[in-house]
Amino acid sequence: MKRASPTHRQSPLPLFAAVLIALGGLVAVHAQGAAGPEVKLPLGYLPLKMDRSVDPRQDFYRYAAGQWLQQTEIPASDPDIGSFALLGHQLDKKLLSLIEEAAATTEAPKGSPRQQVGDFYRAAMGNARRDALGLKPLEADMKRIAAAGGTPADYGRLAARLQGAVGGSPLIMVGAMPDAKDSSTGVMVLAPGLQLLEQDEYTRPEHQKLRHLYHMYIVAMLNGIGEPIDAAKTQASRILSMEAQAAGAMLTPLQQRDPANTYNIMTLDQAQALMPALDLRVYLAELGIAVPSRVQVVDINAMKTLQKILTERPVDEIKLLLRWFLLASRAPELGQPWRLQEEAFTVERKGLKSPPEQAQVVTQQIGAQLYHPLSQLYVQAYFADSTRRDITEMVGHIKAEFAARLHSNAWLDEATRNVALEKLGKMDIQVGYPDDWVDFSGLDIRPGDHFGNVQRANRFAFQREISQIDKPVHSNRFAVATKTTPIAANSAYNVTNNTIDITAAILQPPFFQPGGDAAANYCAIGAVIGHELTHGFDSQGRQYDPQGNLRNWWTPEADRQFQQRTDVLVDQYNRYEILPGLMHNGAQTVTENTADLGGLTLAHAALQRHLASHPEAKAKVDGLTADQRCFVAWTQMWAFKARPERLRFLVSVDVHGISFVRAVAPLVHLDAFHRAFGTRPGDAMWRAPEQRVVIW
Repeated sequence: MKRASPTHRQSPLPLFAAVLIALGGLVAVHAQGAAGPEVKLPLGYLPLKMDRSVDPRQDFYRYAAGQWLQQTEIPASDPDIGSFALLGHQLDKKLLSLIEEAAATTEAPKGSPRQQVGDFYRAAMGNARRDALGLKPLEADMKRIAAAGGTPADYGRLAARLQGAVGGSPLIMVGAMPDAKDSSTGVMVLAPGLQLLEQDEYTRPEHQKLRHLYHMYIVAMLNGIGEPIDAAKTQASRILSMEAQAAGAMLTPLQQRDPANTYNIMTLDQAQALMPALDLRVYLAELGIAVPSRVQVVDINAMKTLQKILTERPVDEIKLLLRWFLLASRAPELGQPWRLQEEAFTVERKGLKSPPEQAQVVTQQIGAQLYHPLSQLYVQAYFADSTRRDITEMVGHIKAEFAARLHSNAWLDEATRNVALEKLGKMDIQVGYPDDWVDFSGLDIRPGDHFGNVQRANRFAFQREISQIDKPVHSNRFAVATKTTPIAANSAYNVTNNTIDITAAILQPPFFQPGGDAAANYCAIGAVIGHELTHGFDSQGRQYDPQGNLRNWWTPEADRQFQQRTDVLVDQYNRYEILPGLMHNGAQTVTENTADLGGLTLAHAALQRHLASHPEAKAKVDGLTADQRCFVAWTQMWAFKARPERLRFLVSVDVHGISFVRAVAPLVHLDAFHRAFGTRPGDAMWRAPEQRVVIW
């Protein structure tokens, strides 16, 4: 599950993400610098990226991508570099060009994509006005917090006000998502409040330096609003203590992946009994939400801990937390010194050499908040219908290959096989962009009000979400900000509606080259398609039936066989050392690792079908057979460099494997890989046949 960014710029309730399984996850969405890195080698499969002096049987990663690793440096304003980041830089340049063109247009109709995108950008780049406003945009909410008492109604009103104004609250969050057991209907969800650090970062010894940095950041910000240094230091310690207490009670990222932990359906009164210190009816009324027929509480222990915090801590401490959250959450939208303080903290936290340029940060923000207006401009300018047709055809080939493998799967019994085939048959896969765009025309974007634009955009997103409570679920496709929108370089499977969105942005190098080598395309974008198909049948996705409802359709024997195979992957990935003493988390990443293995297996098998009808594609190119090019293309796609801070962060929270692990780990399970490169016992890349895993 993707947690909130340090600045809480988006409506951050991590609910829909719980049912969305994406290809690139956190790697795909970090902000980029406007200028981008100096790219010495083009994106996509390229033999020049290889280091043929390396024996592929000993170190396939450096054999396939050694020259890329030698020639590519992490840009000063980036935490990492790899396929997603490099494509992100190219996308950002295209998007910024479209945005600047829109900003130069003054006659676009109100509510049109061009008007909204252009005016948002002009307001965001208007630093003089933001500096002149100072803290004025926060004054009313600061006064509300200062004047509040410590009654349940007070806490309910303040939590609601923050969620409405900021898009989140440190106390509690409300949203909507499809009911896991009746995915056609929305259910109201109560979740723990938001925090600026990740769960492990509040407690683990290796993050002590970050906690010290965070403490200094809080002190600086509080001092800036008038608190004496000594008082600010004391307040910062209390804020950090409360955040750590709340974080320690929350489900871990791995626990959040299990619906058994999060699907807790009850009445509002039962939810209220978990935390009587915050009046839920007042909270919902302030947000304009009617009392629902049922509530899903996603983290019961976190709610009980909130009750302890609200009753055991003095009211002045709770108000400190709320004031800090408001200030930190809105700092990027304020003028100097607030946004510069936030920028400096983020740079230091990520280990960057310099901050990303403002224009690029704003581009990312527009992509997150005005995702369909900007996507419409992008699709019109850059996405070819021929690409949509080509990928749709490839989807059909890979889906047919999966069906054939389900039919012949030796470890599935007939009862489980039949439901698996039904689920695959009902899986709806769309390419590029939606047939129907989300209507943003009612969102008021003004050219001189950046603070208000962000607030109204958060509210717009929130209203769309809560409108589904106890009602039919929105069927909008390509509409999860930063995850499935056409401008997100990603693809994703949604477990509750059994659908896959393959975005327009990912359908270009390094993932797809129109008219390019079939071997490279099948084992890049084809493996991406297979990856998403497999998500419907991984440790999480397999818990949902063909209609997207949470239901166990597996026989005990099929369940045992599946678990036995994925346990091998957990053990394998646990053995990879990411940094000295920092090991990979095989259990946390098992769904993505299963999808990587399934995706590459399906892509290679579909490639063989393609080669059977296109024998000319079997010829060697640059001295490599089609199979060899396939596996080299896969590894080049995942070539990756990252700063230590980034790697620690990813290991802590990401459900995806580290990219340089993904580059080679699935290969050792494919017989075809061992045949293609002639591996033998004793080789570093060798894995004995009886230890190779075949799942799908």
